Amino acid sequence: MVTLTGKAIAITGAGRGLGRAYALAAAAVGAAVVVNDIDADPAEEVVAEVVAAGGRAVAHPGDVADHAVAAAVVDRCVDEFGAVDGLVNNAGFGMIDASAPDAEPIDHLRRVFDVNVLGTAFCGAQAMRHMVPRGRGSIVNIASGAMSGTQQLGSYSASKAAAASLALSWAVDLAGSGVRVNAVAPLSITRSWNWDLISDRAAVPPAERLTPEANAGVIVYLLSDDAAAVHGQIVAIRGGKLALMTHPATVEPVLDRTFWTADDVASAFADQLTARQLPSGLGRVRLEQVD
Repeated sequence: MVTLTGKAIAITGAGRGLGRAYALAAAAVGAAVVVNDIDADPAEEVVAEVVAAGGRAVAHPGDVADHAVAAAVVDRCVDEFGAVDGLVNNAGFGMIDASAPDAEPIDHLRRVFDVNVLGTAFCGAQAMRHMVPRGRGSIVNIASGAMSGTQQLGSYSASKAAAASLALSWAVDLAGSGVRVNAVAPLSITRSWNWDLISDRAAVPPAERLTPEANAGVIVYLLSDDAAAVHGQIVAIRGGKLALMTHPATVEPVLDRTFWTADDVASAFADQLTARQLPSGLGRVRLEQVD
């Protein structure tokens, strides 16, 4: 049975929605949890739920886009529970605010990257400062299937691609350290759900499969010792379907010339590459790893 007994976990954006589900699920299998949220009241409410169920949790509200707050969230876990064994970079912004890329307000664009990218980077770096010397720990960045391309969500999609790329890069940096890093792309109906962006609602899984709680098992597993062999992966859970997502990779075969002129490139596309273009948006591929 997967357990987090004896582990201390910090979760950002955990006052509502997916983060709340992650916090409650982690506490239910033994973790002590630091509940961060930009709003204090929902963070305190999650803590009250955990404590009422016999678990341990403390609230640490604040905006993780502020480096000092991000570092303090991780440090609070160490100060309160003696260590930080796991970090879930869940705090996010911008999913519901769809706009054409040429109409997005500059302040909104900056806010998306401040929270989703800088907040993730700040918290992750601080967690590593504690985890690497101990030789153990698990960091989970929350990405999104939107990173493959979603209409009117360019900034959000790019920020989630950055969160996934941070996880992949950190996994390379921390290989052999005992600290594992992965990303998860969940799918859930929360207050950030935007039906206006879904052109084919028939393709959406049933609502009962899209609850925040339906996504929490993946997070608990990746935080646990059972996932000791899982490192540098992007895990997708979408309405009952569990899969790995591809890392950026070069599509074979690779064309080789000593020097590529514009005319050479034009010929290559006309002869081969145009027909091999990958579709935009989230899709499926069958992989054969060649190196």
